[in-house]
Order: sequence, then structure tokens, then C-alpha cells
Amino acid sequence: MIAPDEIKVTPPDTMPRTDADPFTRDWIAALPESDASLARLGDAVWLDKYDSIAVMRHEPVRKILPDWRQFTSTAKPFYDPFTLVPPILVVQDPPDHTIARDALMRFLSPAALAPYRAAFAADAERIVDAALAKGTVDAVTDIAAAFVLKVFPDMLGMPQEGRALILDFGDAAFNTVGPRNAIFEASMVRAGPAFEWVDHHTRRDTVTPGSLAARILGLSDEGIVTEEEAEFLIRATLAAGFDTTVLGIANIIGGLVRFPENWPLMRENPALVKNAVNEMLRYDVPARMQGRTALVDIEVEGIKFRRGDQISLLLTAAGRDERRWADPERFDVTRTGANVGFGGGIHICMGQVLARMESEVILEALVRKVAAIEPAGEGERFINNAAVGWKHLPVRLVAA
Repeated sequence: MIAPDEIKVTPPDTMPRTDADPFTRDWIAALPESDASLARLGDAVWLDKYDSIAVMRHEPVRKILPDWRQFTSTAKPFYDPFTLVPPILVVQDPPDHTIARDALMRFLSPAALAPYRAAFAADAERIVDAALAKGTVDAVTDIAAAFVLKVFPDMLGMPQEGRALILDFGDAAFNTVGPRNAIFEASMVRAGPAFEWVDHHTRRDTVTPGSLAARILGLSDEGIVTEEEAEFLIRATLAAGFDTTVLGIANIIGGLVRFPENWPLMRENPALVKNAVNEMLRYDVPARMQGRTALVDIEVEGIKFRRGDQISLLLTAAGRDERRWADPERFDVTRTGANVGFGGGIHICMGQVLARMESEVILEALVRKVAAIEPAGEGERFINNAAVGWKHLPVRLVAA
């Protein structure tokens, strides 16, 4: 743990500084390239506006992510104890984190999720058929959101009516990971009805019996978490599992449209679908950053940190690090190698198995049924402090 008065608010003597604000609308609209541009100043840089350090290079990000003994998640840049994202799991370190995570992972493991794949695939077929019937569609609303808002709420046991509000809830929740700026404030106002919907549909008396939400609430019956914490876990699942998966699927399509030579390769070899998901996590990762605070004076890959330094690990920039990746600005489904798009260590994305399965299933349906995906107009980027991707992405689907 670290006391509030130990948090550093002045820059290290040897670290580059910038007065740039990485949380303006223009900066966010240019992600991930804008974050990656900070690496021109150094491997890490002090953000004068936020009294914190941004780390851009793949290797130090990779090493810091799992090192909870020296870089804690119990304090981090921009953290507000009254955030929509509950403290459980997100700002915990072991042993509390381990107990809650292990309990929740029983529902999110590969074995637990495998029985849902067939139903997901059937829904993916219907959504792709509907998109093909239209011809020109928005890859975000007509494909990614249409799919995720069908399959995951079904699994959780959520009602059909009002599901679109979950996206506003997730938007607001991810904005809390960044500063309390105008983007944050607007999302909080916009999400007002979503807060009410989510609060109502994550209680024991409203969830569908036998559903995933009901089983998560059952953790409180076992004494693993409190009833309130169990409700928070469902809300955290909603916040983290929708927007980033919708963005991730659309980001894959965006990469395929920008670099169309990939699509014939995937149609010839559908096994490359898995590679496409991994490449998205590098090229246009939906989760922008993870936060840590240094617990000790330490040097990582030549970057010197002091106890109390608050750190933003920019996953966006790490994915574009030319020291790690050849031709990093290119989306390439044949690329191999591990990236940090899902985080690392004990705080690696808990829903990554589900996110991968959803992404793979909808891509597999597209590969089977679509001969070509072509641009059909200018896209619009999603403006959020911590979630990265497309708000709208018009594309034209050519039937196979």
C-alpha cells in the first residue's frame, strides 16, 4: 500500500516532460498513433497536466504489468474511490484480488464458456445474413454491437428491452479510468438512464434464475464476496465486456478494410481468424491503458521510477513500438508474437476468453459468407478517455 501523501507530484530530474494533454477530443480521435507519438520524447514521459508518467514502449510495459509487488494497482492515475468501476478486482492486489478473481473465473474459463459457442455461432450467422441483405452497413452498429448485444446479455440473463443502454454504461465506466474532463462529464449525463437500467437488472430479484448473473450473485451465498460486491461484479462485467468487445470487433474490420490484402488470406485459411484477433490487440487495442503506482525506487528498461510515481502504461503505444514490431503501422493477420493488449499478470483481462470467442465467432461467419469488405465512406472514431475504436465505420459487404 501507499499513502496519499507519498504520491509524487513533481517530475523526476532525468525524465522528459510534456505539457501535451492526451485526453482532448482531437488527441483521442487520432489514437493509437497519437499515443505512440509520445515515444519520440522518450521511452517514458512526465505529463505536466496530470502529474504522472506515461510509458510507451512495449518492453517496460510488459515487465511492469505483472509486477504487482513493486507496482501496485491499489493506487493509480485518475483513480476515484467513487468510480463506477468497483474496487473489487480492479484496484486490488493479492490476497483479496486472488480470492475474488478465482471465484469469478469459474464462470469465464474456456471450459465454462465452450457450451455457449454453438448459440453464439447461430446468432453470428443471422447477423451476417442481415448485414449482407443490406449490403452497405455500419460495422459498429450492424455487426459488432448487434452481435455482442445479443449473445452476452442472453448469457447473463438480461431482458431484451433496454440492452442498448449497456453501451452508454460502459462508455461512462471507461471514462472514469481517465481524467474528470468534459468527455467524462458528458458521458455521465448521457448514461443516466443506463445507470438506472443496470442497477435494476443486476439485483437478485430481477436476474434470470440459472443465468450467469444469478450464478455470480451466488458467490455471496458461499461467503466469497458480499451481496453488494457480487452485484458490482456483474456491473463490472457489463462495463468491461461490452464496449471493448464491440470496439474490438469493429477495430478488426477497420484493419481489414484499410489493408484489404488480408481478407483473401483469411478466406483461404480461416485459422488466421485467431491471428486477426491478436493483431487487433496490437494494432488498435480497445483498452487504452492500465494504471500503476511504484512502491519502490526501481529502474525498468532504463526508466527510473520513484516510490509514489503514478504511471499510465499505454497499451496503444506499446502496440506500435517499432523496437518490438516490424512495420508496426500495418495490420497483418500473418503476424505472430505476444502483445500486451489484454494486459498482463494477475490483472490480465479476466474476460479475454469470452472476448476472443465472440470475436472469432463473428469473424468466422464473415469469412464464410463475405467475399470482400470494402470501405463505404468516412468512419468516425469513438471519443472516450480509455476505450479506443470506431463509433461508426461504414462498409460494403460483397456476398461470397
